[in-house]
Amino acid sequence: MSDGSRPPARWRSLWLPAGAALVAGVILVVLLDRYRRLLAVNPSTIHLLKALIVLGAGAVIARVVEGSLLNRPMSPLSPRQRTVARFAIRLLLYLGIALAVLAALGVGLSSVVFGGAFLTVIIGLAGQTMFANILGGIWLVLFQPFQVGETISIIAWQYPLLMPSYPHEAMKPVYTGQVVDINLMYTAVRSEDGDPMVFPNGVLVQSAIINRSRAGARRIRVRFEVAPGLEPARLLPALGRALATLAGEEARPAVYLTDLGAASYWVGVTLWSTDPEEAVKGQVLETAWRVLKSLEADQAPASVKA
Repeated sequence: MSDGSRPPARWRSLWLPAGAALVAGVILVVLLDRYRRLLAVNPSTIHLLKALIVLGAGAVIARVVEGSLLNRPMSPLSPRQRTVARFAIRLLLYLGIALAVLAALGVGLSSVVFGGAFLTVIIGLAGQTMFANILGGIWLVLFQPFQVGETISIIAWQYPLLMPSYPHEAMKPVYTGQVVDINLMYTAVRSEDGDPMVFPNGVLVQSAIINRSRAGARRIRVRFEVAPGLEPARLLPALGRALATLAGEEARPAVYLTDLGAASYWVGVTLWSTDPEEAVKGQVLETAWRVLKSLEADQAPASVKA
């Protein structure tokens, strides 16, 4: 009996504040209408008080919906359906609250929805950040460049990164992480370091997005410096054979000379992999170190004889 009674008790505890806020809001609005003459205030003040009451009740209801309904697993739905359902519920909820506040202020809903003033307001707000984010959220939900749970990399001019001190190389200024949520204004992402990040939807619409979850093998490049005592003609073939043994022929490893200086030269390695980039780079550098040590050991007796 106790197991069967838990879900109803849980639902009562979640929805009780929303129901109480709704009932309290209705009662207060009715009381204001009934006793507004006794309050001796002008009609505009009454409308403002009604709007504040509706806004407060709507905030409580929105909090309950966000905390209980939208955070539920929704396991029968696919990831795309869950994202669309959550976004549509949020959009309808906040649109309903906004219309209720306007009605409380004495603005006719028909004139708001169908009047020319509404179109003028929409066109005016389209250039503003808030409305651009809402439109961006609708675009992300409809066209699905990514879904909740997928790992993406975001390249946006609004969030530049300092280039690393890596000679003659440039790296894309990317922010990589797993998508946690797509709401009306922002997309929440958990970075590779575990930090929570939020990106305005309007910015994401203008960004280049790499969907790591949908991509196959990608090319990974590694560069390292070598002392001039070891000839490239010996190092490059030996390292290529070692990498082909480590990663397999499907990785298509290539080893080449990238730069030459007075005191050293630089070797570049490219190969294709579906593994995380940092892990692959670590394996390549470890393999290169073993090959270098092996070649130096073979070269040591010859130098001693000389």
